[in-house]
Amino acid sequence: MDIKHELLYDFNLHMPRVLVSGRTGIIDNVKKIVFVSENSIVIDNGKRFTALNGHELTITQIEDERVLVAGEIKSIEFYGTLAADTD
Repeated sequence: MDIKHELLYDFNLHMPRVLVSGRTGIIDNVKKIVFVSENSIVIDNGKRFTALNGHELTITQIEDERVLVAGEIKSIEFYGTLAADTD
């Protein structure tokens, strides 16, 4: 499978996707914003949750199933149920 088909496959699964570059992060396939603080942002991706941890985190833009985050991102964590992990 070439890279184009891999990317399209990933987006079709509605799985969490996080892109980080410098002091900017993009989270795709967002269903809900669960928690926001200066040090943590938690996103509901449907069957899974994505947590960004760091310093001076702010949400700079919200659009269709996408959230842009600015700040110093130190770690990214993914959470889900055991049933969700079998997808």
